Amino acid sequence: MTDYEPAFHDPHLESRQPVIRAVPHPDELDARGIPVICPRCRARRDWLLLSVGRQVFVRCRCAHEWHEPDLTRAYFDLHFTEPEHEWASFDEAMTALAFDGLLAGTTWD
Repeated sequence: MTDYEPAFHDPHLESRQPVIRAVPHPDELDARGIPVICPRCRARRDWLLLSVGRQVFVRCRCAHEWHEPDLTRAYFDLHFTEPEHEWASFDEAMTALAFDGLLAGTTWD
């Protein structure tokens, strides 16, 4: 799991985990005028976008994850819909969404 930076400091929330919103993005992702490519497996599509505070992270099916500074919270909000499900842990969510590395290299048309 990636160490996320908190978007703000609230002493009342110190014991709580950050809220992570996750949205599957099956197509290519063009954040800088060129397609985003996974630095680990070279995948070009089928991402999971993770919004944590003001930061947006990209996660690949191979389970590699990185902060993508060119993806803004506004971009994420354009693709975000109401949550369909909540999980007890980050790892449980990644397994349920198939972004835990088990399906690395797999894409669906």
